[in-house]
Amino acid sequence: MFYLQTIAVSLVAGLLTWFLTRRLHRGAVLSSAVVTLTAGLVLPELFAQGGALVPMAACASYVSMSADTRLGKLWQTVLALVLAAVLYVASSSIFAGVGGKGGTIAAICVMAVWGSTRIIKGLSKSAADFFASLF
Repeated sequence: MFYLQTIAVSLVAGLLTWFLTRRLHRGAVLSSAVVTLTAGLVLPELFAQGGALVPMAACASYVSMSADTRLGKLWQTVLALVLAAVLYVASSSIFAGVGGKGGTIAAICVMAVWGSTRIIKGLSKSAADFFASLF
């Protein structure tokens, strides 16, 4: 159950930050701060382990602070948010009490999705160029 709650919090917090930043043009830092503060006030009241979900909300808001040049499409942000939730759950008992874990997880997820997208685009372009050269 904690895993599903973590994914849900990641998606809600991340997409809310994305919406505030990209659609309402409030700035990435302000949007992240509002979402993280709201999560800190609301999640402990909603869930028994809500206090453990607040760092996930902060991590998700960090993912959504990424520039359009890194995560330009909404599906890329969603993929990075799901990956962040998986890494957060996987590392929760390993790095307990270590500062900077949320930002590190966010950076890893953004780089993984951005890098994978660039590799796939490069491979598809190379394949298209290869087949075009045959004819």
